[in-house]
Amino acid sequence: MKKYFQPSLYDLAPYVPGEQPPVTKKIVKLNTNENPYPPSPQIKKVVQTILNKGLLRRYSNPISKSVIQEIAKLHKVPESHVMVTNGSDEGLAILFRATLGNKDIVMMPYPTYSLYPVLTSLQLNDARIQKVELKSDFHFDFEKMKKSFHSSKIKLLTFANPNAPTGILESKSNIIDLIQNFHGITLCDEAYIDFAPKGSSLVDEVKNMDNLVVSRTFSKSYGLAGLRVGYLVSQPQNISQLMKIKDSYNLGMIEQEIAVAALKDQKYFQKVIKQIIASRNSLAKNLRDLDFKVLESNTNFLFVKPPVGFSAEEIFHYLKLEEVYIRYFSDNFCKDFLRITIGTEKENRILLNTIKKAINK
Repeated sequence: MKKYFQPSLYDLAPYVPGEQPPVTKKIVKLNTNENPYPPSPQIKKVVQTILNKGLLRRYSNPISKSVIQEIAKLHKVPESHVMVTNGSDEGLAILFRATLGNKDIVMMPYPTYSLYPVLTSLQLNDARIQKVELKSDFHFDFEKMKKSFHSSKIKLLTFANPNAPTGILESKSNIIDLIQNFHGITLCDEAYIDFAPKGSSLVDEVKNMDNLVVSRTFSKSYGLAGLRVGYLVSQPQNISQLMKIKDSYNLGMIEQEIAVAALKDQKYFQKVIKQIIASRNSLAKNLRDLDFKVLESNTNFLFVKPPVGFSAEEIFHYLKLEEVYIRYFSDNFCKDFLRITIGTEKENRILLNTIKKAINK
């Protein structure tokens, strides 16, 4: 086969998303951290208005101005601090591309969001990854990371907080201290922050640190994973540079209007968040009652270790045969654990009953 592309592309291992099984009434899908509840009912009105007025024949606003305005209002930051992206993944991709030159290094705790290593490889310029393994309690090893900061080749520090797949939230003071000791730019990925206690976000720290970029998404807490809307928050001089890389029209008109409607309906948003947190706490208790080890979670999922005598992989495959989908990672650090998305109360009951069958068969 003739090879037309860069040699490094042929050796690149692509990102593998969670399995998306066919949608049926029987399937219980708890494997990709989607919101189990529909988004704001206000969304239907704005979509219908766009269709009724025939507006889809026009281009969308190139910077998603109306979305930026609502985000700035929500976080109490200037509009110049916000960049709207096609899902948070586009924001991450843009930041990696803007930051990493030939043979530069990305530092990250391990494990964390599995897209980060792929984005590093996608630069096709021999950018490298430096992983710092989590401590035995699954928290970041802050001291070990800081000891490695002496290398001038480390240009980007990236992590999710709360972390994935563990669900653990690091203390704000430890994160701030880490960023202040780092000479490069830091990405704090807050995909799950809405499920953590109020005040956990670093968005309000952006004004104090010029090397901080915070990413957020509408996929989890707003129930809009199928829409692909995210955003970055950072100081204006960073946002203005990153804006140069984004696609001219990276968000469609419908996506922009739906995002605005979702942001405005904070009453519905808070109601859903409270329900998911209550279900998370209940599911965690029920799993502990079955002798599962359940890590403390500040997300919309749980990271759990099955009882002694049962392997995570075995339970994963058993549940899948029963059409209950959860997530299993086979790497050495995660292979003894399962990641379970919080579902509706009905879905959680089916999950628990199926797990009971698996461990009592």
